[in-house]
Amino acid sequence: MPEPLGLLLIGCGRISGAHLAALDGAGDAFRLVATVDSDRGAAERAAAPFAANAFTDLEEALARPDVDAVLIASPNALHGPQSLAALRAGKHVLVEKPLAESGAEARALAAEAERRELVLAAGHTYRHNAAVASLVDTMPDWGALRAVEVSSCVFWDGPQAPWWAERTAEQGLILSLFAPHSLDFVQLVMGDDDPLRVQVEAARWQMGWQGEDEAMILLGYPGRRMASVHISYNQRRVFDRKVLHFAGGVAEVEDGEILKWNGEVLVSPPPGVLVEPGVMGGRKLGHFFAKQLREFAAAVRGEAHRCPTGHDAARLIDLIDRVKTAARATSADAIDPPIGG
Repeated sequence: MPEPLGLLLIGCGRISGAHLAALDGAGDAFRLVATVDSDRGAAERAAAPFAANAFTDLEEALARPDVDAVLIASPNALHGPQSLAALRAGKHVLVEKPLAESGAEARALAAEAERRELVLAAGHTYRHNAAVASLVDTMPDWGALRAVEVSSCVFWDGPQAPWWAERTAEQGLILSLFAPHSLDFVQLVMGDDDPLRVQVEAARWQMGWQGEDEAMILLGYPGRRMASVHISYNQRRVFDRKVLHFAGGVAEVEDGEILKWNGEVLVSPPPGVLVEPGVMGGRKLGHFFAKQLREFAAAVRGEAHRCPTGHDAARLIDLIDRVKTAARATSADAIDPPIGG
């Protein structure tokens, strides 16, 4: 077995806990050697269970020779600059979605990684489960794909991190924070094609932030294929469903874990994963994060993997740019005015 890769965690806030918990399930793929955060206490708390070193200075942490790769779990605005710093330090990078705040920044990162022969992977955890993997592997047998419907709805009662409230309407809220999951799935099943047309309706229902918290996206692809995406932070009962219409029938992914073909269950999760999927926290996600780490390790070692990397990962940020622009063009009057105005 290869030696575990030395991992640096950048950003020790809310989402970092899921990644740290996943290290145990990732086998010997990685060992955490250091953490870095502007809040020294947060860095030390994350490092302590692993006997890792804690830093507040990113450059100092990146200079460690035992760091082979970094996992970036910081606020969105820091993803691009921190990824670039890590690549320039010669480290492989796994960055929480989104890869960057703009398509231009994402493409520049992809070019930097390619130039340095390093892996730049985007953390789209929902790719890493048996239902989606089986769907991708089997769909060539089902005939031409004609349409995709994705609906992903949860309830967040206000910002889950302080910086959520600071994002402007132009930067986007749900279209930047949550839409990447759904759009990555659409991109995954549509292959190398980018949409010809992008249409968006968006709205804001809550007062705790400036950006949109609900959106519907319609995408037109080459070959007369189409996709629709509905995302919401306002649905008190969690709803996660993907429907794919093929020439040969209909595939469905329910609750992210159950794959059906024409109503027949092909893949279902182990007991204990779907505890109460309609309730926040009622679906266990730890195995997604653990599998993602194993796939990232495979990518670093030059093996087959399922991580979106490099220019493929950057394509998604270009699409998000188009989606946000379309939302501002059509829906600013449903986002910007005060609630009730």
